[in-house]
Amino acid sequence: MDVLSESRLSTELQELYLQNKEWMSHVSFLEDENRFFQKLFGQKLFIIGKSHTTRQINLISESLASLYERTVKLKNLIIKHQHLLEDILKDAEHTIGLNLIEEHATITAEVQELLLADRLMKSKLFMMVEGN
Repeated sequence: MDVLSESRLSTELQELYLQNKEWMSHVSFLEDENRFFQKLFGQKLFIIGKSHTTRQINLISESLASLYERTVKLKNLIIKHQHLLEDILKDAEHTIGLNLIEEHATITAEVQELLLADRLMKSKLFMMVEGN
C-alpha cells in the first residue's frame, strides 16, 4: 500500500475509533439513566399504582428491564469493537476486512435504534408518572 493510502486509511480508522468512543459515551449514559429510572419507578410504584393497572405497570417495568439488557449488550459490543480498532491502529500489518465496516454499520444502526427506544420509553414513563 502506498503512503497516501496508508495515511488515508489511518485517518478513517481514527474517525471510526472516535465515533466508537462517542457511542460508548451515549450508551454509558443510557445505562446510568435507565438504572435511575428503574429506581425512581420502583420508589413511585405505590403512587403510580393508584391510577394505573397492574398490566400497565408490568409493561413499563418489563420494558425498562429489556431496554437495560439491550444497553448492556450493546455496550459490550462497542467495547469489543473499540478493542479491535485499537489493535488495528497499533498494528500496521493487521488486515482489515469488509467485516469491520459491516460490524461498524450494525453498531451504528443498533445505537440509533436504542436511542429511539429510550425516547419512546421515557415518553411512556413520563405519561404514566404524570397520570395520563
